[in-house]
Amino acid sequence: MTPIYMTSFFRKHFTERAVREIHERTEPGTFEIHIYDNGSDKETRDYLNGLLDQGLVKSVMLDSRNTGCRYNKGIFHMMTTVDEPYYIVSDNDVFPPKLTPDWLSQMRAIMDAHPEVALLTPQLPPQSFQMPDFTNIPSDIVYCKAVGNTYKMVRREKFPLDTFAPQLGQYSDDSYVSNYVSLNGDKVAFCRNIFCYHAGQCHNWGYTQEQIDKDPRKQGYGKPFVYEFEDEEKYLPVLEWRI
Repeated sequence: MTPIYMTSFFRKHFTERAVREIHERTEPGTFEIHIYDNGSDKETRDYLNGLLDQGLVKSVMLDSRNTGCRYNKGIFHMMTTVDEPYYIVSDNDVFPPKLTPDWLSQMRAIMDAHPEVALLTPQLPPQSFQMPDFTNIPSDIVYCKAVGNTYKMVRREKFPLDTFAPQLGQYSDDSYVSNYVSLNGDKVAFCRNIFCYHAGQCHNWGYTQEQIDKDPRKQGYGKPFVYEFEDEEKYLPVLEWRI
């Protein structure tokens, strides 16, 4: 059973789609969803509690503070157990592809085949953020410098329990976690043939001005980025946006 940990801060419409597509596009009985909410409004909190009541998520953590990414990612890490070799971390504005076999089982198989990889995500344009290594590209993955919280699969054994101790107010954890991996001689990578869709990669990441006012760090954060799909169910971009 692979835990999928999701961070929520308003944008209920994104969370609704993410949860729905995880259930529709992932083999039943192979995953469980946990959501950490960073002080959203009552409508969002009520919706999340409803997911819990319906059995669509395993747990919901409602925090009245906006703690920052590194805090709730630390909580996620502390929730995992040693008998879970992998876990997934994702934001609520990212959606998984429809694949056969499903995306999660394919990612687990890739991790099994590449014990040197500690962090793995689906591929997501623009790949420049990940800083790919073009000198050594296997058939199924691309080694890179950093990956974000876009269905990021974490190899649990590579991280001692206190690696990501919760830290309040630390906004970004992507580079922090990826650098930790590299410094320990392990690899960060993204998939060659599995893609996801980051719907929040738009103006202000889909937040309203009122929501931005609650967290000024999101002001102007997220410029629109658009590319065409060759297959919208697989979230497969046209060839020019693939590696």
